[in-house]
Amino acid sequence: MAATGMETLEGWNTNGIDGFNLARFSYQQPSSEMHSYRQGNFTKNSTYEANLDSLLSSFSSPNDHGFYNISSGGGQGSDVANAIALCRGDVNSGDCLECINTSTTELRNRCPNQREAIIWYDNCMLRYTNRSIFGVAETNPAFFMWNANNVTNVDVFNQALSDLLDRLISNASSGNSLGKFATGNYSYSAFQKLYALVQCTPDLTALSCSSCLSQAVTLIPQCCDRKQGGRVVHPSCYLRFESYDFYNPTAADTPLLSPPPPAPPTPEPALSPPPSNHTTTTLGKKSNSTRTIIIISVSVVAFAILLISSCIFFFLRVRKSKVKYERQT
Repeated sequence: MAATGMETLEGWNTNGIDGFNLARFSYQQPSSEMHSYRQGNFTKNSTYEANLDSLLSSFSSPNDHGFYNISSGGGQGSDVANAIALCRGDVNSGDCLECINTSTTELRNRCPNQREAIIWYDNCMLRYTNRSIFGVAETNPAFFMWNANNVTNVDVFNQALSDLLDRLISNASSGNSLGKFATGNYSYSAFQKLYALVQCTPDLTALSCSSCLSQAVTLIPQCCDRKQGGRVVHPSCYLRFESYDFYNPTAADTPLLSPPPPAPPTPEPALSPPPSNHTTTTLGKKSNSTRTIIIISVSVVAFAILLISSCIFFFLRVRKSKVKYERQT
């Protein structure tokens, strides 16, 4: 009963949290599966069974959006069969249809006369009932699973998980009627990364999707506290987180920026070095040039004064000698 793209769940633990009968959980290779049914049977060869078989046989062509909402029997009443099928947002249309067809066969075998039943695989979910379910947010039945490995820094991990899921829930719930799906990752340390995926059936309103996923988040401490991975699954929405990359890259992938590292301590101001007689700065060059110009100017002026003084002294001496000579003659 293996469907393409389904992974083994060995090493995982599971538990139900609903008012339904959780019939069985399988660890079969390479698929994982959980199914459930409500009390309430239909009569063999009844009108409801005919409508249900007709409905389940109508999953014959791929759907690019991975969402199916089908009814059979027309009108209203207990004989109308309604079904919703949803594939994970990162699964291609071929694998999606294969998963749904596997689900229809398996669910009819395991719940042969139940009016209402649901089955989950890694790649898809299928549910049917005789009541109206389109556009109705439902959180029962539900189950959760957790990774057996523990995280090392619980507080840091939980904060990173909370930040990442908040962002993804906002992104998914703001989607349109074609899809409400988001994935993302968060590097919460130099060597550790967290990956998460959230999805709602696209028939829900933004508020209903956000509310469904938020309720799933509140169950994480019950199932997956201190664990490296976990899943909380409802009929209308589900979430999953891991310490490894488990989904296919899509346009819905949103890396969440890591928190900035703490600011380094402010260094103490360094002591100023003693003034140097030899400097290569522009200011030093200007000072040296100014000092040189002043020295040269002073030297020129002193030399000029000395020269003029010598000339005056020589002139006065010659004149005095000339006057003395004239007096003698």
